[in-house]
Amino acid sequence: MKNILDWKFGGQILRGSKAQLPVVSELSNGQHVVNYSRRDYLGRSHGFQRTLTSLFPPLLGPEVELLSPGSLGDTDVAGVMPMQQINEFLYYIGWTLRTDVPYCNYLSVARKTADGFSKLGPILAPDIIDNGFSGTFFVVKFQRKYLGYYLSVVGWSKDENGNLNPNYNIRIATSNDALNWRRLDKTAIELEENEGGISAITVIRRKGVLHAWFSVRGAENFRTSTSGGYKIVHAFSYDGISWTRDVHFGLLPGFIDGIKSMAAYPSVYKVKDNLVLFFNGDGFGDDGIFWAWLPLNNLDYNIESN
Repeated sequence: MKNILDWKFGGQILRGSKAQLPVVSELSNGQHVVNYSRRDYLGRSHGFQRTLTSLFPPLLGPEVELLSPGSLGDTDVAGVMPMQQINEFLYYIGWTLRTDVPYCNYLSVARKTADGFSKLGPILAPDIIDNGFSGTFFVVKFQRKYLGYYLSVVGWSKDENGNLNPNYNIRIATSNDALNWRRLDKTAIELEENEGGISAITVIRRKGVLHAWFSVRGAENFRTSTSGGYKIVHAFSYDGISWTRDVHFGLLPGFIDGIKSMAAYPSVYKVKDNLVLFFNGDGFGDDGIFWAWLPLNNLDYNIESN
């Protein structure tokens, strides 16, 4: 018998190779959209969006391209991956290449226009607080300010095959306008023993408690092995700054048949009495986007005593 704190599998919401990093946003008009990326024949990511025509069970409208890779010399020449939309701003990852390490990302922002989105450029670029690049980003309005949770690279290490990979945790920035950000020099979710990366955090508020889900991978064997592959972990916070990991509400590889080595890139939203989770499976989204759901009041479980 399944624990009442377990996710219930809903199905596959979007099929297709490398429909990667789904991020659901609620727009100012109350409409929900999901942003994600696909790769072209050169391996560069392009950004796409679909409207949620039904929230539960989730159904998607037609696909619209939001962003494409930049020109030579741009900070996103190697690809773009759209993330959350807040007001008129769309956050995205810009990919570029380097000679000393395999790649470099720039956490960037675009502004909504009558014709789509216009790129404004990088935010939270490397500085004296964070020397490494920034990646995935999620914003929540909390106590009359914006809190931004960003992937921060803290170093590089070689995996079991000698390939160089970044190591990253989740850090915090604040903003009054969702455009200009100030780093707090504070880690929200830190790497634990044998972990190599934490990414794609998503946050909701429930009865004064902030709940977060994020991807965690091992330092080795994370592409094809259940032991090292991405899993989804839950944490909670009362102030948005100090977070505590919890053993409940997560999602492990093997959750369903066909997802054997990876459960990654969670994105959650509330609809009536339920919480819906979008996520990728094996191969960082090789088979598209899956969804699961949980009764919302399950989050009221006394997580402090367990």
